Amino acid sequence: MARQIHPVVVGTAGHIDHGKSSLVKALTGTDPDRLKEEKDRGLTIDLGFARLKLADGRLLGLVDVPGHERFVRNMVAGSTGLDLALLIVAADDGVMPQTVEHVDILDLLQVRGGLVVMTKIDMVDELLVEVAEEEVRELIRGTVLDGADFCRVSSVTGEGIPELRARLERLAMAIEPRQSHGPFRMPIQRVFTLQGIGTVVTGIPLSGSVRPGAELEILPLGERVKVRGIHAYGGKVEEAVAGHSTALSVPDAKETGVHRGMVCAEPGVFRTGDAVDVDLVLTPRSPSLGHRIPIRFHTGTTEVLGQLLLLDRDAAGPGDTLVARLELDESVACQPGDRFLLRLQNPVVTVGGGRILRLDRSGRYRRKDLGQELQGIVAAGDRPEARLMHELEQAGPVGCPVDELARTLGLEEGQVVELVASIPEVALYDKGMRVFLAEHVAAGERELLASVDKILARRPAAASIMRSAIRTTRSLPQQLVEFVFDRLQQAGRVRAGRQGQILFLDRLKPLPPDDQQKFDRIVSECEARKFRPPTLEELSAAVGLRGDSLLSLLDRARDEGKVDKVGDHYYGADTVRGVLHAIRRNCLANGDVLDIPSLRDGLDTSRKFLIPLLEYVDSLGLTVLRGGVRRLLPSSTINRELAAEDS
Repeated sequence: MARQIHPVVVGTAGHIDHGKSSLVKALTGTDPDRLKEEKDRGLTIDLGFARLKLADGRLLGLVDVPGHERFVRNMVAGSTGLDLALLIVAADDGVMPQTVEHVDILDLLQVRGGLVVMTKIDMVDELLVEVAEEEVRELIRGTVLDGADFCRVSSVTGEGIPELRARLERLAMAIEPRQSHGPFRMPIQRVFTLQGIGTVVTGIPLSGSVRPGAELEILPLGERVKVRGIHAYGGKVEEAVAGHSTALSVPDAKETGVHRGMVCAEPGVFRTGDAVDVDLVLTPRSPSLGHRIPIRFHTGTTEVLGQLLLLDRDAAGPGDTLVARLELDESVACQPGDRFLLRLQNPVVTVGGGRILRLDRSGRYRRKDLGQELQGIVAAGDRPEARLMHELEQAGPVGCPVDELARTLGLEEGQVVELVASIPEVALYDKGMRVFLAEHVAAGERELLASVDKILARRPAAASIMRSAIRTTRSLPQQLVEFVFDRLQQAGRVRAGRQGQILFLDRLKPLPPDDQQKFDRIVSECEARKFRPPTLEELSAAVGLRGDSLLSLLDRARDEGKVDKVGDHYYGADTVRGVLHAIRRNCLANGDVLDIPSLRDGLDTSRKFLIPLLEYVDSLGLTVLRGGVRRLLPSSTINRELAAEDS
C-alpha cells in the first residue's frame, strides 16, 4: 500500500530520566522502548522509533535516543539524518551533563532546527520552571537551537501535549524536505532477522531513492545485496526515499556480516577510506588536544577508533577551528560535506566535530602541505564551482576523472558534466571522461607542438610523427596528450594516419620551388620502378640530395600520400594501391586464400621485395597470416574500400 510520508525526521535529545521516551509515547501512542531490558530497567539503551500522524494524514518520523552517558554512541547513531530535534529538559532537574553534551552534538551535526521541551511541569512550581528555562537559554545561545520555541508539558497529565504537537507540526511543515535526487545512500542503524523475511536493515536515507529489486552495495564491505521489500512507518512501500526512516529486506546480507555503522548505497558510486580530512570545530568545553591523540570518529552511524593528526599546530584548545586529518583503524564510507563528531577514547567525551572535506587512504604526507591543501578546500566553500576548480588545481595537468569528481563533490556524473559545461575555465575530454583546467590544455598544446617541431627539426619538410614519439612529462602527461590530440583533430589541424602516424596539417605548407622540383622527381622515380623500388643511394643520385635532406622530402612524400614506405624501401603510392587490388583479386579467385606464386609472377618481383609487401598488407588489415597461409579479411575497412574502387 502507498504510505503518505513527510520526508522530515525528528529526534529527541536530553539527559537520562528527563522523560524522552514518555514524551514520544504521549505524542504518538507508541512506546519507543522496544527491548525487554529497556522495559525492565525503565532505561532507554538503544534507538527507538515512532510515527506521528499529521493533520493532513501524512506521517512524521520520530527517533528516540538514549540519554545515559554510557550510550552516547547510540545517541549519535540515532542522530544520523535528523532534520529537527526536541531538546528535552526536566523542569525539576534543569540542565544536566548529558543535556550539555547532547546540545553540543546537535550543534556540531547542524540539525536544522528544533524545539525545547520542558517536561515534568506537574512536579514543580512556576518559579522552578522559569529558572530551568533560563539555564537552557544560556546553554543553547549561539547554537543551532538558539531562538527555539519552548514548550511546557507533562506526559503524565497530558498538559501541553496538544500545543507541542501543533508546534512540532508547524515546524516540520516549514522546513524544506530532503531531496530524493542523486544516488541512494543509507547509514545502517539497526540489523535484525525476521522469520520468513530474513535480514532487515534500517536507517534514514541521506540521498536518492531505491525500489524493490534494486541492487545495493554494503560499504565498506563492498558486498552486493538485492532489495526484496521495503517498509516505512508501519507499512509496505514501493520506494524508499531520502528523509524516510526505512527498513529494507535484504536476505542476501545474511552471510556478509552487515552491522550498524555500515552503509547501504548505490553500487560503484561511493568510496571508502581510512583517512578522513576534516574541517574541525572544538567545543567550548574541549580539553587541549595534541597531535596524534587517540579519538573516536562518528559519522552517519559509524564509530571508529583512530588518531587526530594536527597539520598546522601541535595543540588545539577549546573553541578552536582548524583543518585536520583523522587516521582511522578501519575504513569508513562517507562523503565530503557529511557532518561528523569527535570524541576522546579516554575519557569518552565529545570534544568537537564539523564537516568532512575529503575521504582518502592513509599514507605518507607532509603536515604543512596537507594543511595548506585542506585550507584551500575550506576556502572554496560549498559552491560546487569553487570546489571543482580547487580539485583541478590540485590535480595539475593530469586532470581529474569525472567519476572521481562526482564522488568528491557529492554529485552525480551527469551533474559534473553539466557543471563543467557552465565554467569557461575548464574543459571536458568526453572520450576519456576527464576534466582539465583550460590553461593546462592550452599549455599542453603549446608543449606538444613544440615537441613535434623539435622532433622534426632535422627534417623540416616532414609533417608527421609516430604517436609514440611524443614523450610524456610531468607537465604533459598521457591523459593530456590524448585530449590535445583529440582537440587538434576536431579542429582539422591533425589527422591520424596508418601505422600510428599523426599528420600535422599546419606543417603542410608549400615547398620552395627548388625543393618542389626534387620532391616531384622522387615521386616519379618511385612510381617508375614499380615493384622493384629504388634504393636510397639511387634516389640520392637521381635528385642530388643525401642524408636528412633526402629523408625530409621522402617523409613529405609519405605525408602527402604519394609514396609509401614498405620495410626499408619506398614505393609509389599508386603502385602499392595496385598491389592491394592484386592481392584482393588473387584471394577472391582462390577461396579467400592468397596464392603467392601466382601473385609474384603477376607483379614481376622477387621474394626480396614480396615478403615485406605481404607483411605491410597484413599490417593494413587486408590479410592475415594463420598457420602459414594468408587469408583475406572480407570484413576489414580496407577490403570494403577496394571493393568500392573495383565496382
